[in-house]
Amino acid sequence: MWPRSWLSATVVDGTIYALGGFNREGGVGGILASVQAYDPQTDSWMPKPPMSPERMCMAVGVVDGVIYVAGGSIAGDLDRLLDAYDPKTDTWTRKAPMPTPRCGAVGGVIDGVFYVVGPAEGTSRTMEAYDPKTDTWRTKAPMPTPSGGAAGGVIDGILYVVGGGATGVEVQAYDPKTDAWTTKAPMPTPRWYLGAGVVNGFLYAVGGHMVISEYDVVVLATVEAYDPKTNTWTTVPPMPTPRHELAVAVVGDTLYALGGRAARGSPTTYLGVNEAFSPFLHVAIDIKPGDRKNTINLKSQGVVAVAILGSATFDPLTVDPTTVTLAGAPVATRRSGVPMTAQGDFNRDGYLDLLLHFRTQDLQLTPTSTEAVLYGTTTTGQRLRGADSVRIVRLAPTAGGKGSAKAYGRGI
Repeated sequence: MWPRSWLSATVVDGTIYALGGFNREGGVGGILASVQAYDPQTDSWMPKPPMSPERMCMAVGVVDGVIYVAGGSIAGDLDRLLDAYDPKTDTWTRKAPMPTPRCGAVGGVIDGVFYVVGPAEGTSRTMEAYDPKTDTWRTKAPMPTPSGGAAGGVIDGILYVVGGGATGVEVQAYDPKTDAWTTKAPMPTPRWYLGAGVVNGFLYAVGGHMVISEYDVVVLATVEAYDPKTNTWTTVPPMPTPRHELAVAVVGDTLYALGGRAARGSPTTYLGVNEAFSPFLHVAIDIKPGDRKNTINLKSQGVVAVAILGSATFDPLTVDPTTVTLAGAPVATRRSGVPMTAQGDFNRDGYLDLLLHFRTQDLQLTPTSTEAVLYGTTTTGQRLRGADSVRIVRLAPTAGGKGSAKAYGRGI
């Protein structure tokens, strides 16, 4: 990736797009029009049609596979522009401009609407929402606390804005259903000009800088994770490269930290670094041990057995069954409320496995599903992920009135 800070990034169909930014050696006055696309499967970058004009510090969001780029700085001035890039046609289209010029704002998409909040002329609290269907903007409830230098992400229909502002630890959450903001547990580490991304319902705050004094700023590698279900923060392994003014993008269960600056002031190092982090320990699972096709009947009222497989380096008996889900379904419980579990060497490799049961009716699978994903946590807090293929069937009536099995998905 071209070295740059103040860039923006987003994801469409598993491809990361890095847009604009700043590097003193490129663009007009250092501001870039460059757009590059990264394919995680091939670990390669490709150039895409540039923006016009060049910009930095934009808010971005994706609606129906189209990337919307709002505001930013053009030649040092805050901007109102909204442009849309369609990766399928590889073209840019100009849309209705924002009512308020802004640079360094946080963007998020909820139910097909693109919300933009943050630094604007005279205030850092203004929020506006863009509806691509009508190409119109509407003003929404302002953020309670100004948030210059913040980052954010969307979890379960709520936009979270973290860091920046006066304290660097503020966490503010916006619910579009009520058009209202609430304050959440502050970040452990105060920071500005960080990146943020959402992985499996957790918001990860990445890098940034900490202000020690007017003349002393420390660039951070710190990464902290926020769980909205418990309103708590935990510290996770830091980035290899400390940086601020970076962008973050998420593909699957992997978070990518892109670009940024390694130092503040002179000399300044602009980075093209792309570093990836997954919060999960990847484990092997076997859905319906003994059934190679992993057949699941969506109409069944029974249970599906899943083995978390042990190895020389992993003991599945350390898994907390109450934290485990398969395709969104919790572990089934007995009438006493105790999780339905068993132990044994189900794949006969000499290591103990943990067998869990899930009620078929709770599985959030569709007739076209070809994979089921398991998530969980060990008793020490290590998050787990495992996946296995599935073959979905359901009973369907025949011309004779009797039920027959109709199959879907892998292996058909």
